Amino acid sequence: MDIFIARQGIYNKEEKVVAYELLYRNSLNNIFDDSIEEEIATYKVIENISSFGLDILTDNRKAFVNFSEKLIKKNIATLLPKDKVVIEVLETVNPSKEIIDRLKFLKEVGYNIALDDVVEEEHIINFKDVIDIVKVDFLLSSKESRKQIANVCKNFNIEMLAEKIETLEDLKEAQDLGYDYYQGYYYSKPSIFLGKDISIKNSSIFSLLIELIREDYDLDKVEYIIKTDIALTYKFLRFINSSYFNFLYEIKSIKQAIILIGREELRKWLSILSVVEISSGKSEEYAKNIIIRAKFCEEIASICNEDASSAFMVGLFSNLHLMIEKDVEYLVENLPVNMKIKKALLGEDNIFRNILELSLAYEMVDNENITRKCNKLKVDKGSLWNSYCKAIEWSKNIGN
Repeated sequence: MDIFIARQGIYNKEEKVVAYELLYRNSLNNIFDDSIEEEIATYKVIENISSFGLDILTDNRKAFVNFSEKLIKKNIATLLPKDKVVIEVLETVNPSKEIIDRLKFLKEVGYNIALDDVVEEEHIINFKDVIDIVKVDFLLSSKESRKQIANVCKNFNIEMLAEKIETLEDLKEAQDLGYDYYQGYYYSKPSIFLGKDISIKNSSIFSLLIELIREDYDLDKVEYIIKTDIALTYKFLRFINSSYFNFLYEIKSIKQAIILIGREELRKWLSILSVVEISSGKSEEYAKNIIIRAKFCEEIASICNEDASSAFMVGLFSNLHLMIEKDVEYLVENLPVNMKIKKALLGEDNIFRNILELSLAYEMVDNENITRKCNKLKVDKGSLWNSYCKAIEWSKNIGN
């Protein structure tokens, strides 16, 4: 399925792009669909950040992401990297004690916070202790209010961003008032990224959320649910990639990844997926066959006394680049898996590549290659039937 996201440049005094605001789009039509709720729009932006890759979207610059009152209360911001994202507080957010406390927490752990669409200085006062940047709307604010806003920001040492700058006159005024950053059609309109994604089964997300609610949740069951949905596994590993958590680990198994992220962050991420429109997808049967392949690779690895979890992941991701219409090099680069898995997916000769090729030969009933790979792996050819039947039987429980 097609996915979309837009970005608009934010410029400094030297007129160089220093950040991008990431914006919700649901088509190549470059306008915001105002029928969608603010919460849903941000959920989709966050999910699509994971799909595209944050550094790709921003050219390694900071990203401004809108947050509604609901999302601030849910502490969803911690799913994004504090060194790469600015939390943009929407103008509709009420500065209640709960909201201020949430923003203080985010500021204390290292996030920068911007206040969006400011038109009067009174709005700044309520947030003065928790914001780093004020975004002033040059279309809706008056010249007098912009002067007063500038004075307030200078008094509280808050940076200023002039947004919706559409004319040279607007820019000159903002420069004279000492604004630090500029954004608007005068510099650039939002540009749209179009990509491909694969659908997750709603039943997988629901089952995971139900399990994670339990205090004594079963880690093995959580792993099973994730690994039996190819789209969910891919999105999960992209999610925990360095763009979010900067893990210094190479992921060898899904269980390891679950432990690294922790239950609360996993639940928050799943809550995003649960409210995003997820279509059933026309490739569900194809994806199920990939699951059988992954389990078959795992079974072969066990016979060879090799790492079964790594073999499973090689089988699982063996054709994923075709499903998301990306080069295999792109897929491998953006997965935080160990080097043996990456080499196998890229076609380099190692134990996991040989296991995958034996699995593929078995699917194609290619007896010549089956014999050759069995000899290379020192696997009894007669044992493969039982292993393949186990993989098929195991896959039947998916979604049940």
